[in-house]
Amino acid sequence: MVRALRLMTLFVQVSVQNFTAYRFDFFVRGLMSLIHVGAELVAVWTIFNNTQSLKGWQWQHMLVLVGVYRIIAGGIRISIVPNMRKLLDEIREGTFDFVLLRPVNAQFLVSIREFVIWRLTDVFLGSAAAAYGCYSLLGHVPVKQTFVFIMMLAAGFAIVYSVWLMLATLCFWFIRIQNIEMVFWNVFEAGRYPIVIYNPWVRWVLTFILPLAFITTFPAGSLLGDPATGVPPSAPYYALLIATVLLLLSGWFWRFGLKRYAGASA
Repeated sequence: MVRALRLMTLFVQVSVQNFTAYRFDFFVRGLMSLIHVGAELVAVWTIFNNTQSLKGWQWQHMLVLVGVYRIIAGGIRISIVPNMRKLLDEIREGTFDFVLLRPVNAQFLVSIREFVIWRLTDVFLGSAAAAYGCYSLLGHVPVKQTFVFIMMLAAGFAIVYSVWLMLATLCFWFIRIQNIEMVFWNVFEAGRYPIVIYNPWVRWVLTFILPLAFITTFPAGSLLGDPATGVPPSAPYYALLIATVLLLLSGWFWRFGLKRYAGASA
């Protein structure tokens, strides 16, 4: 465990050095994150300038949801997306063999090599939006719900990581699957809004087939602890269960695909 943490710390340090070498670019990208959050807040303002609520979700609820969406999106782009993209390129180009030669667990190594540090601005801005939404609705940020919220965020990241790992593993059989990334982001866009606004069958799919509800809507509702959001009290337990199952399934699928990887020289 200590060795793994040291290795991860080393990759983080290298990523920080790479991005801070171009400081102006670093700040411009941070400014773009601020603009994106501003655009999302304008969208919320536009919606609630014409209605009082969306299926029980008031503007404070939506502000928290916007914050959660930005936290998750930023977290995905910090490490999961760049590492999975690099893995896809290495398998296609034949350089993945060098990863397998290293005395480190291959799944762990391909998951920690790239960190897009400037995406932390998305996480900070999202956290600020969620905190302000809580304060506007409740008058404070609930401490008890915060622990549950952090747990559900961790489960959400585990779900996303598992899905991405399984998608990347498909590259052992298919030459190019980069377009699948666009499918993921198009589905993820639905997480900008609470799942209660969708038709019942869409809601069911986004909860049990594509567990998007456990990535954005349910964490936001759990942080507020407001029954008006329609988030069931059992959501945190189901989130942990789904995350555990998907982590085990993605790990098995990765090992299954790895056994069928012939290498660049085959």
